[in-house]
Amino acid sequence: MRKLNLKTRKAIAEREDQLVQTSQSIAQQLWKSLKDAQKRDGKVRQLRNILEVAESTDSWKALELFIRYQAARGEINKTWAEGTIQTLEELQSMANEIAKANKANPKTVHLELVTRVLGYAVRWHRWDVEDHKEKSKKQKES
Repeated sequence: MRKLNLKTRKAIAEREDQLVQTSQSIAQQLWKSLKDAQKRDGKVRQLRNILEVAESTDSWKALELFIRYQAARGEINKTWAEGTIQTLEELQSMANEIAKANKANPKTVHLELVTRVLGYAVRWHRWDVEDHKEKSKKQKES
């Protein structure tokens, strides 16, 4: 867990709905980038891997490189990786605003926002996978 003062944590919590919406967009883009159901199910693990790196690093550049590495290995779609990097990078402006108002380190705040968004994206993607499985099952039964 990153060291953030209570005021900073509260400021982040006040933006939670916005972070969840951002994560939903990331998950939807991942879903669209994958064509078959088996690949979609397997990408939950890749999202979790990215989340684990986000939780364990203090470097945005290291996380960005890891996402690019996963794309280069073919584990995630390159277009999705680039879009996600851009979306996560855009959280920097929110991080700067929160950090300035609460006398916190903007780099730490940014990584906290990124980690939250990725965590929510994992949950959204899992939802999408299970929802698709349920719908497919119902179609086969009818």
